[in-house]
Amino acid sequence: MVVNKKAQRLSALARGVFVALLMFATLFPFYWTLLISLKNQNDAFQVPPDLIFVPTMENYQELFVNGDFGRFFLNSFIVCFFSIVLALAVGIPSAYIFARCEFKFKKAFFYILLVTRMSPGAVFVIPYFIAYMKLGLLDTYLGLTLIYFATNLGIIVWSLRAFMEDIPITLEEAARIDGCSLLQTMFHITIPLAAPGIASTAILSFIFSWNEFLFALLLTRNKVQTAPIGILNFIVFEKMNWGVIAAGSIVIALPVIIFGIAIRKYYVKGLTQGGLAGD
Repeated sequence: MVVNKKAQRLSALARGVFVALLMFATLFPFYWTLLISLKNQNDAFQVPPDLIFVPTMENYQELFVNGDFGRFFLNSFIVCFFSIVLALAVGIPSAYIFARCEFKFKKAFFYILLVTRMSPGAVFVIPYFIAYMKLGLLDTYLGLTLIYFATNLGIIVWSLRAFMEDIPITLEEAARIDGCSLLQTMFHITIPLAAPGIASTAILSFIFSWNEFLFALLLTRNKVQTAPIGILNFIVFEKMNWGVIAAGSIVIALPVIIFGIAIRKYYVKGLTQGGLAGD
């Protein structure tokens, strides 16, 4: 009995140490970046580093006032918002069709759709660039929105199909017996029950779009550059302004953190349901 209690204590201690180390490894880079963003250029890389100092907002001032970062931030928000709304508007009905309907070449279409997410973006850069150049979509909100829509659609359909298959079909059959059409059943029964899955998928899609770098770099010029590309403006030949770069990194991370905290309940529930859903 005593041996079992000691083993349980050691196991709990080991779990606690593991969680503490994991949290430290996860949060320390963010903490250190925050410290650099609040220091001036001379103090940012002082050895040994000053952990107690008077914070300054000059890096954030240079970021938004002198660096025009606000415009890049707004571009990211506009493109991400509309691309996710469009991807969900198309992806939710598509996932419902794949989950509930049977048609020829269903599996083939499903896996072809997933290829758009599994393949590296570099594979599609040259075709996109040539097509966009001919269509006049380079450096436009529409062009970048369509890119992010295409890259997010596959993961949205793939994830939501699993969530919708996990919903008992008897609920939909009861609604159909009561006179609901297919669309009414989807909007009044399936989508509300799949809300946690939709929330978790929306968060993942937002993170993918918000942090995307390759397409935003190669398919934009000045007008529609996003926040990750805007940070490059502070990397010049003479020097790298690490304080401003750190400030930009913190600003870019904040929307994802706030968005995740706001709907964390649905996100955790959605991940749990997704882990239990079958193929």
